[in-house]
Amino acid sequence: MAKAASHPNVYTVEEFAAIFRLSPEAVRSLIRRGEISAIRIGRQYRIPRQVVARLFAQAVSPEERGFGIWKGKPINSIRYVNALRDAEQRSAEEFLASLISESE
Repeated sequence: MAKAASHPNVYTVEEFAAIFRLSPEAVRSLIRRGEISAIRIGRQYRIPRQVVARLFAQAVSPEERGFGIWKGKPINSIRYVNALRDAEQRSAEEFLASLISESE
């Protein structure tokens, strides 16, 4: 029987678990709950490479999370936003115009 490792389009449960540092049992549980797409062949699962790529694509850096990066840390959000506004050199009209031009 050929190993899944020789076929780059799918991962075994154990390979997927190693990539994401999970236990194989946790991966099987996620599959059964429908949180991870997998192909069932007999009693075994194979996880398409695209599932791994999609999960990595969903990862967001702390800088992209906005205010969530300060969860649990004391911060005066009004003072922070005002500091950002003070640092901005453009007028409100110029700022809005730049947003409109970026979206086009």
